[in-house]
Amino acid sequence: MSNADTDFLHTVLNKIARRYSKRGKLSGRMKLGTALDHPTLARIHHFFGVAPLRINNKEETHLDFDRLLNEATQAQWLKRISRRLGRPLQVAQSRSTEQEASVIISRLRLAFPQLAMLTGRLADPQSCTHDLFFSLLKQKDAQTLTDLAFQTAHALVFLLSNHDPITISELVARFFEDSKALRQGETRHLIIDWVACCYGLDQDEDAHIWSQVHVYHDRLTVNAVIYGPIIYKKKGIRFDWIARLYQQGEPATLSWSNLAGIEEMFCTEAIATPRLITCENEAPFSRLVREKGRDCLLFTSGFPNSAVNKLYALLGPRASDCLHWGDTDPNGLYIASLLYAIHPLSLYRCDRATIKRHTEHLLPLSVRQRERAQTILNTIEAFPFPDELACTLASGWMEQEIWQPE
Repeated sequence: MSNADTDFLHTVLNKIARRYSKRGKLSGRMKLGTALDHPTLARIHHFFGVAPLRINNKEETHLDFDRLLNEATQAQWLKRISRRLGRPLQVAQSRSTEQEASVIISRLRLAFPQLAMLTGRLADPQSCTHDLFFSLLKQKDAQTLTDLAFQTAHALVFLLSNHDPITISELVARFFEDSKALRQGETRHLIIDWVACCYGLDQDEDAHIWSQVHVYHDRLTVNAVIYGPIIYKKKGIRFDWIARLYQQGEPATLSWSNLAGIEEMFCTEAIATPRLITCENEAPFSRLVREKGRDCLLFTSGFPNSAVNKLYALLGPRASDCLHWGDTDPNGLYIASLLYAIHPLSLYRCDRATIKRHTEHLLPLSVRQRERAQTILNTIEAFPFPDELACTLASGWMEQEIWQPE
């Protein structure tokens, strides 16, 4: 028997001892190693038996404690492991997670005063954000969670002020040590929950949450569709291809690369200051294109991405009027408020009067949608469309597609 085999078993038993100290019982599965050699496997087989050991297709060896306890009681296994280690196995003294959490939240509150809404939710026992934080604290020691919380808070502060597309890989490299931190697992869940908390979003809407803070898997996929007699200047060169497509009755698709570095964007002299209409969904946008009006049309494709926001910021101040056509459910009105924050706009074909005119076609709100409406009202100061949201809460919401002219 080699010393390496014995040392490996001793390492495994120490790991079990720490697990027992933390949890107070032997349960679940524990990874022992990957691609273990035959002498090492023989050694752990000899100690634990064959039945509780499992090797998966990645050559990872796991110890299944439920199967282990079929062979002997927990007390018997604890005694055997204790005898082998030469020391008793003890459960760690119970921690005061409430006190630890209070200390971490207080430190976050002092270090990040701009995250007051978040720290308030962390301290609120009724919030999901509080529940997630406490569940992590039960799995980690206070220092580990403090480090993770501060890393995440630094990333969050950056995201709240960032307006340019950034990839998940770039975000990880900038703020986190683990290259897979935001691909899956607790760090991803924590930052998504915190961003959702700051923006009043539903935690299940991952794609919308990342888009809200301009985080993408690939910047090349950040596009926007626009229709109008539009010209722009970039590095002193005049580009009129959007206007030429408009003359053919076709919208144009701009990538983030197209938008980067644009110095000025305006309309042709023939229609110097048309209206700018932003449109949430594809079918109504296509309908507006077919109507062949003299307006500029910007397709948001649901929640506006960085390219949509950039185009709206360029064109909004130069338009004679800015309008938004979208659904009147809470998310639809929230989308309108995101654009309003960049440049003021009015609702088009989805205002209160239009909603009332389509009363018999309104759809009832789900419980989740009602909760979303309340979240918007509670988290967005001076929400720009309170009348429409109140109408939606009282009577139901209107899909874009059901709109009909008077």
